[in-house]
Amino acid sequence: MIGGLRQACLLGGALLLPLFVSAHNGEWLLAKLTIGREGGITLRVTADAEANFLIKDRAGLAREAKGLLLLNDGKETRLWSEVAPTPSFGTTDRLDPAAPLNHTPEELARRYTLLQATWRWDDPPGKFTLRAPEQSPHTVILWLVDERQPQGEPRWVMLIGGDESPLIQLSTPEPRRELSGWLSPGISDFVIPAIATVAGMLLVWFALGLNRIGEWLDRKRKP
Repeated sequence: MIGGLRQACLLGGALLLPLFVSAHNGEWLLAKLTIGREGGITLRVTADAEANFLIKDRAGLAREAKGLLLLNDGKETRLWSEVAPTPSFGTTDRLDPAAPLNHTPEELARRYTLLQATWRWDDPPGKFTLRAPEQSPHTVILWLVDERQPQGEPRWVMLIGGDESPLIQLSTPEPRRELSGWLSPGISDFVIPAIATVAGMLLVWFALGLNRIGEWLDRKRKP
């Protein structure tokens, strides 16, 4: 379902994982979280029934949705499905052209069997994070759309088992600097190459330094 995913990274700087998925990949689940102008939220999870080996029909989506995400409101962590209102289910046959995943024209023109679960929550916690359970078999692309900032760029993050989203703040529109944990379109075009270049230069410098130390030790050993 999700083709052309340009990037994904584990935050914190310890490990960078650039990704470029150029094929039709139904194992990904797209979770679009929309923050309404009045502070309510809508979470819509989309699965490709033709390609996802765990979700083949509405019953499969309902089963997997129960344990898909955890919500942490700063006080406790509970399953999203236990605290959010009952979802509605539906289908669509087209990819979302607004999704920040660089779908190709060919992908957008195709028809799919896309199953959707949608939660509409009028009075959610004022701030929270979403986390993928440790043993989750799913890879979730969490896509944040803030209708309070219609000119803002879409934000998304990849959640694999144990990963947690950046803080989602509903009380007031989030300043841009607080969204640093979210990925945005085009960032990999210069950030990832820049980091790779700097890392390469550091490795070369380190290797040259070791070589010079080795030459100095050889000279010291000679009578």
